[in-house]
Amino acid sequence: MIKILEKAIAAISPQWACNRAFYAENLRAYEAGEVTRFNDGWVPIDGDTENEDKTQRDLVKARARYLENNSDIAGAAVGGIVRNVVGTGIKPQARTGDERLNKEIESLWKEWTRPENCDITGQQTFEEMQAMLLRRKIVDGEILVKKVIDKRGRFPLKLQVIKSDLLSQYLLRAPKTNNVIRSGIELDDHLRPLAYWIDKKTPDGYTEYDPTRVRADEIIHLWTRSQPDQIRGMSDLTPIIKRLKDTQDYLDAETVAAKIAACFSVFITTQTGAPGMVGRIGSTKDPEKKKIQSIRPGMIKYLAPGESVTTANPSRGIASAKDYVSIQERLAGAGLGLSYELMSRDFNSSSFSAARQGMLEDRKTFEPIQQFLSAHLCTPIYREWLDTCVLAGTLDIPDYFANREAYQAVEWVTPGWSWIDPQKEVNADISAIQNGGKTLSQWCAERGYDWREQLEQMALEKETAESLGLKLAVHTPISVQAAMSNHVGGDSAQDDDKTEGEKEDDEKEE
Repeated sequence: MIKILEKAIAAISPQWACNRAFYAENLRAYEAGEVTRFNDGWVPIDGDTENEDKTQRDLVKARARYLENNSDIAGAAVGGIVRNVVGTGIKPQARTGDERLNKEIESLWKEWTRPENCDITGQQTFEEMQAMLLRRKIVDGEILVKKVIDKRGRFPLKLQVIKSDLLSQYLLRAPKTNNVIRSGIELDDHLRPLAYWIDKKTPDGYTEYDPTRVRADEIIHLWTRSQPDQIRGMSDLTPIIKRLKDTQDYLDAETVAAKIAACFSVFITTQTGAPGMVGRIGSTKDPEKKKIQSIRPGMIKYLAPGESVTTANPSRGIASAKDYVSIQERLAGAGLGLSYELMSRDFNSSSFSAARQGMLEDRKTFEPIQQFLSAHLCTPIYREWLDTCVLAGTLDIPDYFANREAYQAVEWVTPGWSWIDPQKEVNADISAIQNGGKTLSQWCAERGYDWREQLEQMALEKETAESLGLKLAVHTPISVQAAMSNHVGGDSAQDDDKTEGEKEDDEKEE
């Protein structure tokens, strides 16, 4: 029928027939776009990102939280990222151009990061809040931080962490401005957030669906944007949630099978069912009068006359389970940008070069996240904190607002990492520093140190040693040590060649 139609079209309009043949051939150019009996159930709908995400966001979030609490593989992945990205905390280095002022700002910042100063609940340091915020961003996909001004304390700025669950889901238009509200965020025509509509939560845990409008400049919204029309985040665990749950279910089944295989039970068939009993009467309960429902180690069970038993002997072993789990961990780690060693904590089968390459790839995953936290969390808070400190009189900078950007200049020191072979790394770093390929500031930053604190501590140690009459080799450059050694050695050799009279003349001259 189709061929007859094509011939008829060709007879009427050859150009039309040629176009039909051209487009039909193009439809067959991509196998990925074919719909056959093998994939006719896989026809995803491509639409607006937020309209698609909001229907599944809460379910995906709940599943991710479940795995965070119950899956050791998920816990290892999330914990590994938080441990390497935040560690002991991301700390600032002020860059105002005035060293005295830099030290004063950093000292005040250190004081502010105490729980009673930075946390509105008074329970977490700023470094601990960083770790929690990153964890929630990974698992929940997003987290909110509200900047609260409390004029009663020395430091007016405090932080309030708000779960994304409290973003209102019901408002469609702002009451006064009539701006569009989507998933709790009030937007302009360019999808720029203008305000966040947040439901209230009482101390006893109940949500009051009477949202409060909070201006966008008072909220820090941490999430990863992967689509241009996306306005809220999805859990970073989304691509691997199903794999993690399947692996957990598999391990649960293997555990049950191992327990059954470990139970060696004896089933006895008799003509009377059991000693002193008729048939199976009374034999279905244990000595505690509880019904027998499972196999126990060393159990002896009497059967009724004529019954026989076929023993179930699970043939699966731990070796097959290990192979399956390692594959799943490797794939789950790849989905998060993590190496198998970090996911599994298994280093037995890794060579030195493989482990080092895995560590380097992991760092390429961690470093962008550190930059994300520095840019989207630490820097906005640091700027707001400086503003409030100057306004409160905690910092005395007369021309601060006239040169605000210069005074807010800052660099963030992120936690560093150690190497598998420290000796090789140290030698390479010494060579790079001596040849100008790396500065002391860069070297310290790679390890999470403040280069000023390093120099100040070195100067203090040198001064203390000299005050005690000590000269430590660590305070003398290697080249100077070598020159001194050669000089001392040469003088000794020359002295040995002198006569006693020459030595006495030298002493007189001295």
